[in-house]
Amino acid sequence: MRPFYGRNKLKRQHHEPPRPPSFASATPFCCSLIPRFQSHTPRKTPTCRGGAFMAAAAGTDLERRVMAVVKASAARGDPPLLQAAEAARCAREASASASASPGGEEGGCRSGGALAEALVKNLCFVHNTGAMWKLLDQAMASRLISPLQTLALLTPRVVPNRRAQPEAYRLYLDLVGRYTVAPVYSESAETKAMLVKSINDALHLSHSYGCQRMDFGHTVVLFVLSIIKILTECILEDCGLPSIARDGYDDLYGIGSQKHMTDDKGSSLDKRDEHRERLRTKNTVMTLDVVEKITANKNAQVFLRLVYLNTTGVQSYRGRLLGVIVSRRPCSSAACSVFGVGKGSCWIPFDMFMENAMDGRHLHTISSIEALTELSKTLQVLNRATWQETFQALWVSALRLIQRDCATPEGPFPHLYSRLCMLLAIVPLSIAPILKEESDKLEGGMICARRGELVSSLHVLGQYFGLLSPPPAVVRSANSAARKALVSLSILKDQSENIQNSSKDGSSIKAVGNMLHLIVEACIARNLVDTSVYFCPSYVVPVNDTSPVEESPWSALMEGSPLMELKDALMVTPASSLAELEKLQPFAVSGSDEEKLAACKILCGASLLRGWNIQEHVIQMVLKLLSELLPLESGSDGFYIHHMPMLHALISGISSIDTVHILSMYGLVRRMLYS
Repeated sequence: MRPFYGRNKLKRQHHEPPRPPSFASATPFCCSLIPRFQSHTPRKTPTCRGGAFMAAAAGTDLERRVMAVVKASAARGDPPLLQAAEAARCAREASASASASPGGEEGGCRSGGALAEALVKNLCFVHNTGAMWKLLDQAMASRLISPLQTLALLTPRVVPNRRAQPEAYRLYLDLVGRYTVAPVYSESAETKAMLVKSINDALHLSHSYGCQRMDFGHTVVLFVLSIIKILTECILEDCGLPSIARDGYDDLYGIGSQKHMTDDKGSSLDKRDEHRERLRTKNTVMTLDVVEKITANKNAQVFLRLVYLNTTGVQSYRGRLLGVIVSRRPCSSAACSVFGVGKGSCWIPFDMFMENAMDGRHLHTISSIEALTELSKTLQVLNRATWQETFQALWVSALRLIQRDCATPEGPFPHLYSRLCMLLAIVPLSIAPILKEESDKLEGGMICARRGELVSSLHVLGQYFGLLSPPPAVVRSANSAARKALVSLSILKDQSENIQNSSKDGSSIKAVGNMLHLIVEACIARNLVDTSVYFCPSYVVPVNDTSPVEESPWSALMEGSPLMELKDALMVTPASSLAELEKLQPFAVSGSDEEKLAACKILCGASLLRGWNIQEHVIQMVLKLLSELLPLESGSDGFYIHHMPMLHALISGISSIDTVHILSMYGLVRRMLYS
């Protein structure tokens, strides 16, 4: 096969596509596919074999003529759209001459279908080039060929070869995402009949769904459903999960088998080719995105709803799919390569939810806290898991989200601080309602079992050394959290030993911290656990360093130091407790103009981005200040002019990509706009 990328123009080739009986010699994939189609869906033997041979010969002749026209147009430097138009003209002329010949069929409605078949057969995979894919795209966009028919013809050719031809599969997914739910324009009765037959022959809809007679409406609905089912099966297989198809889809499209793990030259897949292996992994994620895009379409949702209510098989398929997703069986090696070693497939929804929440292209109006709480409850029931297992899976998924952060931020997408917000703020806040739900039912003096399971999950989390390594940006915060625990343990030890005047200086105590220490502090700040978790063996590791530790400027503010002297230090140091934040509030509400401006800058600084223990309170204070500085009735323009410095500090402080995304995860974007 010629290289797929980097060829914008087709080179002249004196290559004649072989006739159907010898088609397998040029394309091994089609050789293995065509007999399987015939064996899966028995066909009636034509009464006139001569007519079938003449039709096959005519189809091969059209393929040859179309490619000759395309090559000539490409040699002239024509753009892909003009090349597609030339190919369509050639197909119309061939169709007209065929209809004029004795025994010929009506050519008006056949030219588009014949052109689609000719282009797809040449594309898969004799002339598998970027230029041919562009031509096909232009032909579909301009409706020179039917998008639905073209996708139906591509599917049984590309899907089984998605591992051997990852470039072709990626471009196929792009076409599927754009044209599967594209508007279907009105067609003549003859054209509709041709499309129904062609799509049905390619995807075997009548056989798979037990429909004796297919009209155009049925075909469109079942086509959308089939594409979703086929892509879902591809996702499951590529992730190492068991297939759930029981209607022959795995046989039709090579799903669940390794028979098509060869390229068009018959060579084995080269696993050493890192570029193509990365592309295969990306294709799995892209397949998931395409399925999400299709199912998010309103028309597709109506189609699926009708099919679900009227087809028993679809309901059983949905049940099997859910059973696979929440299966307790261990993942295969292929699943581990995508989702990580040791990750059971039953907790994949946590990973999917968090990755979706990190999509900076969308701002969510619903709080991620509420959604994650409901997801945790659902998975705990479906997986028949303990709350310790559920909490542990939740923490591991959030830690993995941190590890997947891009090393070099590119583009307007949220990065590290948004992901840390998910781990250290959203997840603890989503656990709080689960604990409160049980504590509200308990009588006085009874111990909350779920709280104990949360503590146990934190103890087990300490074994995930690879996930607990902190990013460079939070090493200092992790060390501070570990030092806080070590100081508390030191004080308790002195009290237990009745040491009245300890010679130990707390300011010289140092410890090495990791992500677990940040998680524990986030839970303690929200009263999910208490400081007894500090007594876990090997929780803190002291460091033999006698140099004094730099005290937080917030401690100086709490002791009464002037705000203006600490302004710069407070802007780059996050508040660690609600008490420190409340100490700042009077300056922001009733201080002098300089103090108000300083308080606004401090609130929108490190405390907003990195004050994970009190982040929700910082956001509420910022939004409250915005609403006070932007009243519905200001009285005069002088009000805004007077408060312009503070408004500028607040608005510019919440305008960064990460900050906007953090507000979105809290579900406060709409409230911010109203403010």
